[in-house]
Amino acid sequence: MPGKRAFAVGVVVLALLAGAGWLAKPVWQPWWYAATLCGGSLSGAELAALLPAEQLRASEDTFGSGQSPLKCGVDESDGRHFVLDVEAGIDTGEPLGPLGMEFTVPRDLEYVYPASVPGFYGKFGPVIVQECPGRGRDSEGRKRRLVTKVYTHGVESDASPESLRTAVRIANAAGAETGCGAGPLPLPERVEPPRELSLARAEGTMCGWLAGRRLPESPSGKAWRVLAPTAGDASVTQCSLVDSGTGRAALHLSGWYGDWAEKPFERLVSANVEISEGISPRDALLGPDFGRAKARCAGEPASFLATSHTRNHVGSALPMSQVRRLLGAFTADQAERRDCTGVELPGPKIHPDRD
Repeated sequence: MPGKRAFAVGVVVLALLAGAGWLAKPVWQPWWYAATLCGGSLSGAELAALLPAEQLRASEDTFGSGQSPLKCGVDESDGRHFVLDVEAGIDTGEPLGPLGMEFTVPRDLEYVYPASVPGFYGKFGPVIVQECPGRGRDSEGRKRRLVTKVYTHGVESDASPESLRTAVRIANAAGAETGCGAGPLPLPERVEPPRELSLARAEGTMCGWLAGRRLPESPSGKAWRVLAPTAGDASVTQCSLVDSGTGRAALHLSGWYGDWAEKPFERLVSANVEISEGISPRDALLGPDFGRAKARCAGEPASFLATSHTRNHVGSALPMSQVRRLLGAFTADQAERRDCTGVELPGPKIHPDRD
């Protein structure tokens, strides 16, 4: 009888816990969905860490279907919105392709991957952009790129190792399915912290050209440090100068390769520069706190962006004449690395901010 009484009490306790929501999510859900969704490429432990409380159900899954783009994910149990949404596909180079939402206005990106992974943390979650040697070029001579996006904005506010690893797993699965030919990417162990290098130590990176340049004085008068977060052959590259006295970046220099960046740069110029007669949003020019240069690299258009902001984003942290000079040096270094021709640098005129 004591055993039956204990069993009955246990049933009542479980019922109460279930009524209180303690058993709202079956413990098997993340592992089951990881094994069945997205071509079985997800990790149950990572899915459980990303979605610890939500009851889940599968959303559309096109992995293994031959369709493009490849999509998969999980909804909340009420089906009202995605809690984790995944998409991967070959970017055709169209202006409003898979990167269109990420670069409505070109911006300073958050680099959270090691340089061995060509990705960043975007507006909505992790993004990975890989060139696809296995797919060749399209009929207009544009490189084909695999773009992988994991929408986690409803799940996390900052990058986590789990979301970054999820994006890499999806990119590797999509790369194999689409014949991208980029090869598997290594799984990141952590969110990569910004690594500031001395000018001397930066020489072994793609930002090593800064060590041989005459640099302006930093706003604090202290030594410059360098951020070199990207590999030299990525579709988005970046070098930054950090004022060691304030710990703030006074200058970001970035390269953007491919047709997909053309429209966002036109929007950047149109939204931030007073367009007068003889000026086009497609021009290389200086704005009040940014500069834009252009080229064609390996047959594709490329844009080079320099941004320099004060803490409150009122004016530039460095004189725009110095920003222009360093943008020219960055563009020359990138042009040499990437087989670029037709380089267009901005003139010395600083175009006023748009009212």
